[in-house]
Amino acid sequence: MNKVLNEAISIFDDVVEIRRDIHSHPEQGNKEFRTSGIIKKKLSEYGVDEILSPTETGVIGVIKGKKGEGKTVGLRCDMDALPVEEETNLPFSSQVKGEMHACGHDMHMAMMLGNARILCKMRDDFAGTVKLIFEPSEEIQPGGARKIIDSGMVDDVDAFFGLHVNPTKNDVGKICLRKGSSATSADEVYIKVHGKSGHGSTPHKANDAILAACQLNVLLGQIQSRNIDPLETCILTVNVIEGGIKSNVIADTCNLIATIRAYTQETREIAIQKIHDICRGVEKISGCKVEEDIRLGYDAMINDSRLVDIISDYYKKEIGPDFYKKMEEPFGGSEDFSFFSTKTGKPAVLMFLSAGHVKGMPVSTLHSPNCTFDEEAMKYGMAAMTNAALAILEK
Repeated sequence: MNKVLNEAISIFDDVVEIRRDIHSHPEQGNKEFRTSGIIKKKLSEYGVDEILSPTETGVIGVIKGKKGEGKTVGLRCDMDALPVEEETNLPFSSQVKGEMHACGHDMHMAMMLGNARILCKMRDDFAGTVKLIFEPSEEIQPGGARKIIDSGMVDDVDAFFGLHVNPTKNDVGKICLRKGSSATSADEVYIKVHGKSGHGSTPHKANDAILAACQLNVLLGQIQSRNIDPLETCILTVNVIEGGIKSNVIADTCNLIATIRAYTQETREIAIQKIHDICRGVEKISGCKVEEDIRLGYDAMINDSRLVDIISDYYKKEIGPDFYKKMEEPFGGSEDFSFFSTKTGKPAVLMFLSAGHVKGMPVSTLHSPNCTFDEEAMKYGMAAMTNAALAILEK
C-alpha cells in the first residue's frame, strides 16, 4: 500500500474527531476565530516549522523537507460555514443556530490537518517546502484568497493544489481530475431602469420601466444562444425583478439582479460586453435610462494540464490507476481558489473528491441543510493532496 495512504488510514480516527468538532461549531466568513485556534493548536502539536497569519483568521502552516532546498508547493483548503439551518439530525450536527458546514469545508480542514501530520512525519523523504493554506471566507465575495495572496506569504509557491468534496451516490474516495476548465467564474449584475411614471390608461405618455426590464430579461437570456460559441457555456440568469406599486400606475423604476457564470475568460468578457450593448439598446428604444453595475467575482478555474499529468502519473505509479478518474464535465459552481493561479501566474489544479453520503440518508447537494458525506472519503482526500505535493517536490 502507498505509504501516504497507509499513514492517512492510521490517523483516520483522529481526523474524524477533528472534523466532527469543527462541524459542530461552524463559523461564517472572517469569523472563524475558534476554528483558526484549533488549526494553529494542531499544527503546533504536529511540529510544523512555522505558523503564519496572512489574515485575521487565515492560517498557513509551513513544513520544510530535510533533503534540502527545493520547490514550494501550496495546498489550500477553505474554512467558512454557511448561513444554513442544519437538518441532518446527526449526533455532531451544528450547535450554532442558522449556521452549518453545508459545503464540506469542515472535511477540507480536517483533511488538511491530516496532510500536515503526514508531511511532518515524512520530512526525511522530500526536499523543498509545503505551505498548508487555510483560507477564510471563501463563500463571501470577494473571498479570502486575494487577501492571502496580497499578504505576500505565498509569493514563493511554485504550484497550488486544492480539493473539494462532492456528495455522491457511489465511488466513495475516487479522485476526479480534469484538464483546463474545471469551475466557472461568478459575477453579479445589478441593473436599475429609470422610466417615467403615468396612468395605466395613458401608457403613451410614460416610459414604462417594467416593460423595459422585461425586454432586458429576454435579451439577456439570448446571449448564450446568439453570442456565445455553441461549444462553450455561459450561464446568465436574471433572478430578481422588482418594480411597480399599483395596478393602474406605470412604474417609473424597476430593478434586476442577475448572475453570470462562464468556464473561460473569453466567454466571460463576451457576455459582459453584450450586457452593456443590450442595456444601451433597450435604453434607446424604451426612452428609459438604464444603469448597469457588473461586479466581477471569482475567476474561472483553469487546471494546468501539465500539473494534471504529473499528479495523475504519480497516483498511477504510487497507488494505482483506479485511485482517480477523468472528470468529464466541469464543476457547475465557482471557487476563489482560481485566484491562486490567475492572480499569481502560477499553475494550479483543483481536484474533486467523490465523498458519498451518510448511509440511510438520501444524496443531497452542496449548500443543502441535508448535505452529508461519508467520512471514509477523507482517507483518499489526504492521500491525494499529500501525494500531489510529493509529486512536485520529487521533480
